[in-house]
Amino acid sequence: MHGAMPDIESLIQGSQKLKDIFGYWPSFHDAEVIELHLWRGDVEPDQRRYVFPVLTVMLHVWELTNEVDERGYFVRRHHTLATLRFHSVEEFSMQGFNQQNAIFELTIEQRESADGPSPFFFVEFNPAYGMSASFRCFRVEVVDAVPFTKDGEENA
Repeated sequence: MHGAMPDIESLIQGSQKLKDIFGYWPSFHDAEVIELHLWRGDVEPDQRRYVFPVLTVMLHVWELTNEVDERGYFVRRHHTLATLRFHSVEEFSMQGFNQQNAIFELTIEQRESADGPSPFFFVEFNPAYGMSASFRCFRVEVVDAVPFTKDGEENA
């Protein structure tokens, strides 16, 4: 995403919440999708209400360091529960949701549309084990990013 285009996080509302924790916009490599919530929105043209479908996703995100612990595992730090919200979702497709939902990465690209509103975001959850998903949307926001403790792990 580097080069002529702006860094994608500059187009994501609330991206600073994650950058404050990691020092950069994370790739979400090995992140685990814990929960998804789809809401159809609230479209009532007579009332001039146009809230299109909303997807809210909660992910366990961390940073894998080069440090090795006493068991020989790479040390993970900055365990974070991130809540991302995608507004005006279209062409939503998902497969393989399971008890882990580890992803290789979360890809968010801004694209231009030949027909229809532009620009839009193309979003892909690229699966490592479990869920894969892709869709278009028109606004992306980081709603929350809070420390995540699991199995008594300390937050570094």
